[in-house]
Amino acid sequence: MSQPAPSIALALSASFLGFPTHFGFLREMVRNGHSPAAIAGSSAGAIVAGLYAAGVKTETMEELFTRKDLRKHFHERFTLLRTIRTFLGRPSCPAIFRGHKLHDLLKEYVGDIQIEDCKTARLHLAVTNLHTSRVALRTTGPLVDTILASCALPGIIAPRQINDALLWDGGLGSSVPIEPWIDDPSITHIVAHSIIHEAQLAARATTHRINFYGAMAASHQLLADELLHWKLQLAKRAGKQTTAIETVTPRPRLGLPFTLPPPKPWPDYSRDLMNIGGESAKKAAAQLA
Repeated sequence: MSQPAPSIALALSASFLGFPTHFGFLREMVRNGHSPAAIAGSSAGAIVAGLYAAGVKTETMEELFTRKDLRKHFHERFTLLRTIRTFLGRPSCPAIFRGHKLHDLLKEYVGDIQIEDCKTARLHLAVTNLHTSRVALRTTGPLVDTILASCALPGIIAPRQINDALLWDGGLGSSVPIEPWIDDPSITHIVAHSIIHEAQLAARATTHRINFYGAMAASHQLLADELLHWKLQLAKRAGKQTTAIETVTPRPRLGLPFTLPPPKPWPDYSRDLMNIGGESAKKAAAQLA
C-alpha cells in the first residue's frame, strides 16, 4: 500500500541578506515536487516566505533578487546623519534606515495583500513585539509591513508600527520558526533551512583570536542553534519527520552604503548564492523521498 504524500512545512531562517540563498533552496524544493503546504520565515527568510505564499512566481522572484538596482532601495536620504544619530543613541532615531524604499519595492510585487489572504501556502512571519518583549508568529495583518518588521535588524532598519504593536526583527527570538507546526496535525514533515556564513565557521575555528563583533555574533548563533535543537526535539516527540539543513555561504555583499561591493556584478553574484541554496535543497529532497 502506497504511503500518502507528505504535507510539508518549510521554515526559512534569519540571515543577513540571505534571501537569494533561501530562494534557491525553495525553488529547488518546488522543482523536486516538494512544494510546502505551509511556510514560515524570519528576517531574510520572511521575504522569500512572504513572496512565495502570496503567489509570486519563482521566475518573478528571481527577477526581483537579481535586479541591478536592488542596492539603491537600501540607500536613503540623510543616511550619514541618521547613522550618527543612531550611534549617539537618539530616541527619535533607533536605526540607520527607515525602510521606505524597501516597502515600495516589495509592494510592486504583492500590492496591499494581507497575510491571511495568501493562498499558495499558509504563512507565518516571525517578529519581535517590543511592547510585550515576546516573539510572535504573525498569521494576519499587512504582508509587506510585517515582512519588513521581521527584517528590521536592530540599529540597521527601524521597527515598524502595525496597529498597536511596535515590531522588530523576528530573528531575535525565533531564528528558524518551526514552532507553529509542532502540534499541527495537518503537517507531517518539517523542513528547517538555516544559513550560516563562512566567517562564522572561521570564528569557531579561531576562538583564541575572537573579537567583540565575533563574540556577539557567536553568542547569537549559539542561542539560535540551541533553540532550534529543542524545537526539533519537540517536533520529533510529536511524531513529525524533521529535516534540518544548514547552508554555508560567504557573507552576502550588496554594495555601499549597506555592505562592501560584491566580488562580481550583483545579478551574477545573487545567482551564485541561489545555486548554493539549490544544492542544499537537493539534500533535503533526498531525505523526503
